[in-house]
Amino acid sequence: MSRILLLANLNCDHVLSLSEPLVAGARLQYVDQGRRLGGGAANTGIGLVWAGHEVTIASRIGLDETGELLILVDSTGERTILRRPRRPDLPGDLPLEGIDCLYVNYPGTAIISYMRQMLGKSFVVAQYPKGGQARRPCHVLVASRSDLGEVSDPWQHARQLAGEQLEWLVLTEGKAGAVAIHGDEQIRVAARPVSVVDTTGAGDAFAGGLIHGLARGMAIKDALQCAVDWGAFAIASESSIPSVALKNWLKQPH
Repeated sequence: MSRILLLANLNCDHVLSLSEPLVAGARLQYVDQGRRLGGGAANTGIGLVWAGHEVTIASRIGLDETGELLILVDSTGERTILRRPRRPDLPGDLPLEGIDCLYVNYPGTAIISYMRQMLGKSFVVAQYPKGGQARRPCHVLVASRSDLGEVSDPWQHARQLAGEQLEWLVLTEGKAGAVAIHGDEQIRVAARPVSVVDTTGAGDAFAGGLIHGLARGMAIKDALQCAVDWGAFAIASESSIPSVALKNWLKQPH
């Protein structure tokens, strides 16, 4: 068991299922699927609790902070998220001791100083910052290939954001699986074949699997496989939080 601090958002997701893929200017029918718990804190944290870790969440909550997110899920399972602007300041005083792993999925620059303090105290994993500009001092940086846009050298770009202590840049590549990069070294894992139901929360679940694997002391390839497995369960589920199928799978010997 590891003591894991998640600095991420808790959301109230309002889900609308669309009859067709979302296209600008179209008139689409939808079915209101109601509201559910979501956000990176829940989507990543629940799986880590099921895996036996001690998880603490640091997040700003309340109607004045999180509000309601509109999640548009089209007929292919792809989602579009609409949300109000959020305050980027930190959710109160954050602990400096007693944390084995810090996971940051939080906007803005207010978090940078805290991450730097934690580098020598815990293992730090961070999601790629929106826009690719804010620093993210960490040991592992997680991004999707699409996040990087036209970046010609992903490793050097990641080093500029994360610092010299960066050990791995981990990229999700959709149906192509995922890759971990360190300099010229690349370690790839194929995607699991699943029927796509709803991609909401898949990246958060992927991060949870990666953190679990690294916390258990797995080699990066095995941790990457764990991440891909967790992400596959999320894609095949109607919920953004981890599905019961993942919980049952974690009970089995691997």
